[in-house]
Formats: sequence, structure tokens, C-alpha cells
Amino acid sequence: MTIGGSTPDTSLVLRKLLGGRGNGGAGDPIETAFGVLERDVMNVLWTTADLPVRDVQARLARQVAYTTVMTTLDRLYKKGVLVRRASGRAFRYSTALTRPELQARIAGRVLAGMLQGRDEAAVPVLSNLVESVSTQAGGAELLETLEALVRDKRRELKKADRR
Repeated sequence: MTIGGSTPDTSLVLRKLLGGRGNGGAGDPIETAFGVLERDVMNVLWTTADLPVRDVQARLARQVAYTTVMTTLDRLYKKGVLVRRASGRAFRYSTALTRPELQARIAGRVLAGMLQGRDEAAVPVLSNLVESVSTQAGGAELLETLEALVRDKRRELKKADRR
């Protein structure tokens, strides 16, 4: 399944690069892309899906007004990271993406933004990417994965050019 242009292998590489291992650790793009309450709400829904506003509110570690939780859920829904379904006069919410999928989507957008120019300005970004991969624990394996992804993408692009 492709999420935001990232395949599962790309997702793994990006998560490891950014330090996120699915535990909300340092370098986790979710930590910078969302506010504290948004992250707390996402964590509740990653733990238990298909909840109404009142149940999300009850599962939060701190007291938050019902209307604040409702507004936060609506904003996350409009951002495309939650899905909702009608249940009587209310909505029930679930996450649209797993934590790793969301991490990959955020990281992919950041990288795409940095590579936007397609000129010499992209070279330092790519160079830093390779350097970051090589200095991570398991860097050699990550470099092999990155090389395989590049090879696969080249083949895909050549096939598309032939059509």
C-alpha cells in the first residue's frame, strides 16, 4: 500500500532516519507536526479505535473540555488523519493511518519540500540523507535498503518512459 508516495520499505527507512521507532521518541515527526492535545488524541485512537468524543475525552490523561476534544477531533479529521462515521447524532472516530504510516507521510512531505527545486540545491539534502542513514544503528543495512529502493524506482521510471 502506498501512503503519501511512500512504500512500506520507504516508511521503514524514513522512520529510522527520523529516530521514530513507533514510540513517539526523539526525532519523531509527529512530535513536531501536531500539538500536544492532537498527539494525545491520536495516541488514544491508536490504542482504541471507533470512539465517540466522550470516550476519547475520558481516556485522555488530563482533563480537557468536551468541546475542545470535539474541535480537535474535527480538525484532525479535516487534516485527513482521522476517519469518522455517524452513530446516531454523533460521530465515532478512528485513525486513518497507523503511526508508522503517518510518520512516513510527514517525513515524505518534508523531504519533498526540501527537494522541490530539482537543481544543485537538492544535492546537499541528498548528501545529508545518505550521511544520516550511514550514521544510524544498522546504517549499512539501511544504505542497502536505500540502494534497493533507488534501483526499484529507476526500473519503474524506465518502464513508464517506454509507454
